This record gives sequence, C-alpha cells and structure tokens, in this order.
Amino acid sequence: MGPSRARTVGTSLVLVALMATSACGARWSDEERDAVYARHNGGGDDSSSDDDGDGGLSGSETLLPDGSDGGTTGGTTGGTTGGTGGTTTGGTGGTGGSGGPRPCTAASNAPGVTDDSITVGSISTLSGPLPGLGETTVAAVRAYVAYRNATGGVCGRQIVLKTADDGFENARYRALITDMSSQVLGIAGGLASGDGGGVDVVKANNIPIVSTATADTFQALPTVFDINPPFADVNAVIGKYRWLYDNGVRTAALVYIDNAIVKTQVNQQRAQMEAVGIRIVNEQALPLSTLSYDAAARGVANSKADYLFYPAAGNLNVSMAKAMYDTGYKLKFLEQITAYGSNLIDLAGPAAEGVVTWVRALPIEEAASNAEAKRFVEWMGRAAPGIPTDTFATDAWAATKAFFDALDALPGPISRDALIAQLRSVDTYDADGFFGPIQLGKKLSNGCYVAMQVVGGKWTRVVPDRGFIC
Repeated sequence: MGPSRARTVGTSLVLVALMATSACGARWSDEERDAVYARHNGGGDDSSSDDDGDGGLSGSETLLPDGSDGGTTGGTTGGTTGGTGGTTTGGTGGTGGSGGPRPCTAASNAPGVTDDSITVGSISTLSGPLPGLGETTVAAVRAYVAYRNATGGVCGRQIVLKTADDGFENARYRALITDMSSQVLGIAGGLASGDGGGVDVVKANNIPIVSTATADTFQALPTVFDINPPFADVNAVIGKYRWLYDNGVRTAALVYIDNAIVKTQVNQQRAQMEAVGIRIVNEQALPLSTLSYDAAARGVANSKADYLFYPAAGNLNVSMAKAMYDTGYKLKFLEQITAYGSNLIDLAGPAAEGVVTWVRALPIEEAASNAEAKRFVEWMGRAAPGIPTDTFATDAWAATKAFFDALDALPGPISRDALIAQLRSVDTYDADGFFGPIQLGKKLSNGCYVAMQVVGGKWTRVVPDRGFIC
C-alpha cells in the first residue's frame, strides 16, 4: 500500500445555528465560470467518452424507489444505507429563470452522462486482509442513490451506480479506476484502502471524487475531496482533547494494529494529546494476527493510564473491551473510534460499558431532530436492513450527498471541470446539519464531533449537549 494520511478524530464546540448560517453561499469566481464553460462549449469534457463495457471489474445497478436493485452486472455490490438532516454548503442548484429548469439539466457529453441518466462509481474494500471493511460504506452509497432516484434523481436524470471491491490492493484499485474512467462521471462515497494505486489515472482523467481517502498522494489530488480531511495543524489544541483533559485525563495509552494507515492516525492523535498536556505512558503496536488482547490490556492496566485510544474495528473492538474488563482496571475513558453503530454492546456485554466513540455525524438516536439524519436512518433500513449505521456509513452518505448536491448547484451543463470547480467552491459543508462541518473545498477538518458513550447498556450523548464540539 502507498503512504497514508491521518484520519481526523478531533472536536470543537459549535452550535447547530452557527453551522446552518456558515453553510450558505459557496460561489465560483467569474474566471472559474468562464474557463469551465469555455472548455465545455468548445468541445466538451477533457476526458474520454462514455463506454458501456465494464471489463468484468465493476457492477452496474439502477436502484428502484423501494431501494432494491434494478439489476446488476459484473463485480461486487454492497448493501445500502441512508441518512437524514444536515446542511450542504455549495448551494441548492441554480434555475433557468423563474420556474425554469435547472442549468444542470442541459445536454452534456461528459463521461457517464446521457439525457436521462448519470452513471457514477464507488470503490470500497470488501475483501482482502480486512474483509468487510467497506461493507457499510457501499451500503450507504447505494441507499443514498436509492433515495435520490426515488425523489426524482439529480439534474433531471436517474442515477446509475457502478460499485467495485479493490480487495485492499493498489493494483486492483488502479485497474478498477482505469476501467471506470470512461464510464462514470466521477466517484461518490467509498472507502478504498488501495486508492494510492489510482493516483496517476485519476489525475490523467480529471476524475472528480468525493470519498474517504486513505493514501496521502490520493488525498492530495486536486480532483479528490475527502469527506474526512486532515487538520491544518495536528499540533494545535482541539476541543476533543481539551475536554478529556478537563475531565481528568492526564495520561494515555495507545494500542493499535501495526499498519501504516493506523500508525499515521496514531501519530496524529499523539500530537494532539500532547498539545493539550496529556502524556503517553504506554504504546503497543500489535500484529494483525493477534488473537488475544490479554497481554496488551495488562500492559495498559500496569501503566495506570487514564485513557486508552484504540483504533480498530469489528471484533477487534470486542476483544479489547473484554480484555480490559477482565483486568479489573478502570480507565477514565476507553475510546474505540469505530465502536458506535456496531454490535459491540451485544457481543461484549458488560465489557462494553464506558466505551466511548467520537462520531462525526449526529447519532441515530437523535434522528428525529434532523431531516437528513431521519432520511439516513429510513433509507438505511429500506435499502440495507441489518447493515450497521456506523461511522463509515455516515461518512459515505455525507460524501455521496456532497457529490450530488454539487451537481444540483451547477450554474450550467454537467462536465467534470464544472463539478470539480463547484466542489472546490464549497466552504463549510455539513450535510444539512447531519454532519460535523468540514471545509470541503479546502480539504480541511474543523474537528467537529459528538462524544457517545455506552452507559447502562445504551449509547448516550456525553458532549456537547447538542450539535458538535469542534
């Protein structure tokens, strides 16, 4: 795998009202508008034309109003998930005069765009050394597409979704994105661990992408807009660790799987902890083949750390929670960054009590308070019943929404250049209040989160009282 950048897990205090007001008014400069449409009117998009062949690497699906497939061909497709609430920065779409059609409904010769459909791709990791890693991500993308198709589509067209599994391999991602480059307008959603393998293909074909990036080189591409972007300064004090320090955390343990992506994340967390005055007293990098976490848990207990940061997923969370419980040592906080929305409580039982996750979207327990959150829960249930509504799912829903909201907001016909310029113009993006606001166009995190903790066998909001802490 290629080099990978840090995942952001920071926070700060922002009211919902502030998020809504800061989310308005993304605009293009006159120069951007003129350049994009001069290219469009002078001969179309700068990428190759659409092609029906899928090379056997990706699946194609039209999602019906009830969330079911209209048929798939080739490749792997995942479950679905949806969302509710949130506010999008980047506009609500132009109009062609009072009551007229939106400009983006105009004829287009961009890849993947016909008079009645828009084909987009989504690539996630479903197999390989971490099978199922992107399952909820694929599910969320498909759920959002099902929702948009059921409510009229985008820019007067129905959405056709092509999904694929990169198998945690750079070479396979490269093959997939090469295959899709002439078939899709862009890539929406997805969590692909091999995305570093597609850097040159994405750059050469000017492919617009809104997803969760993993490789530094991929995230840095000018056409890639990461829904989980990095901090401008990882050594700055952020709301999350200020709150932990104020609530008694002075020492921390870091336990993690010995993997390049995870190490990068841990290094960021270490810097942010130390910035607020939290001292690292125990650090353990474990092999992926680790079967028992008893020794690691004893190491944490012996260090007398106040706080444990454990970036893992699935059954690894359950194993660590049980191992810490068995030591009898009481941490002030045990953070597992992907535990919320998973089956941790069912599988870990009393060992789950006290586990904390800092989530980047409103918790589903509060779905009734936000229209986009409500939509997410509804369409997740309709399109992917039984698929967890975890942090990967909410990220994918928010990313897919950002992609199609940007299309709706285009002041002219659809092209890759136009979509990229529109995404770049988005300042604050919060998926209509559902998502902790980020600077999408600048690709920077505001570190906005909600702390959720297992209390009495149920996930409970800890901080802030409402909205997000940034």
